[in-house]
Amino acid sequence: MSLLRVALVSLILLSSGCLGQGEGDLEFLGIEYRDPPEAPNFVLFDQNGDVFELIEHEGKVIIVAFVYTTCPDICLIISSNLDYVNKNLGEKSDDVVIISVTIDPARDTISHLSEWTDNRGYEWYHLTGPVSTLQQTYRSWNVIIDNEHISASQPPESNLNRLVLMYPDNSSSILEQKGFGKNGSDFISETMSESNITSDIGDGPNSPGTIGEWASNEEWTWILHYWDTDNESWVASQESSSSINMGSDTHLAWMPSNANISMAPPGEDCDGHGWIMGTGSSAHCMCDDGYERSDEDWLSCLIEGSMSENETGSVDPHDESLGEYEVGHSTTTFIVGKEMRKRVAYSGIFWDADDFLQDVITLADE
Repeated sequence: MSLLRVALVSLILLSSGCLGQGEGDLEFLGIEYRDPPEAPNFVLFDQNGDVFELIEHEGKVIIVAFVYTTCPDICLIISSNLDYVNKNLGEKSDDVVIISVTIDPARDTISHLSEWTDNRGYEWYHLTGPVSTLQQTYRSWNVIIDNEHISASQPPESNLNRLVLMYPDNSSSILEQKGFGKNGSDFISETMSESNITSDIGDGPNSPGTIGEWASNEEWTWILHYWDTDNESWVASQESSSSINMGSDTHLAWMPSNANISMAPPGEDCDGHGWIMGTGSSAHCMCDDGYERSDEDWLSCLIEGSMSENETGSVDPHDESLGEYEVGHSTTTFIVGKEMRKRVAYSGIFWDADDFLQDVITLADE
């Protein structure tokens, strides 16, 4: 998938005749369009609710990026680079317009963009609009959007209770369903039934029987556990599941008596203050407001400002995938010339902000 995106970006640029000297034989540090195509016009709204039409800025150099505010990594880097460019244009600032177009209109509303840009001190246009208008803009600019990826940035439905099933080989399943107000036995049976998992074990804290394909025997039996939020650990229950009243933060687990509990999934993701986005080595927490990821543990959410100042940084789980553009959307940032044609493109995030700035100034001087 990632290679396809890279190939597509290259095809888009090459089909326009890039990677050669353009008009006036100017030298650029980014990927240059040899026969610059027209920059498609669009009409959207900025973070102040004002109408923005691209064509009205003809005669200026225009930077166009496609990003979204809840993106945890790549978009933030692109926005940071644009902020650097914006602050270092000097006398060319009146000749340059910077635009960030959202690819997540569901959450990037006008009011949200206004608050977000104000908090970050970003003083350029951040645009949103009706979904149909944005979709047309994406198509005309050859921007690829993976809707499943964007949806993954949204928090899961609130008030879900977790049921963990751990098996004798230390593999496990995580099931989630609303359980508030139910007793533990009903929550367990309904959750397993919803996931088509069969079971004939009782509701006692220590029960023989079968869950899925795993049947207890003389060597082990099933043990009911509950999640201890304070200690962030699973604890063997001393009462039957039918005696447990499900609260908003009640999470249960059935585990074999011979299982390695340290390998069990947690009862709550991100310390109960966020949700997991991504899988495997790319898994990381999207933390709730007021919380932030630890530099040492990207699967935790701590109160903002509570981390030690001397805490050492660790490898961002996205470091490897960033270079392959496995991000669910195109990462091309365009530089449009004064004649409203695409002149230079920077793909991904591994580009130097000073190089980008130099290309912008070169076009401003043209």
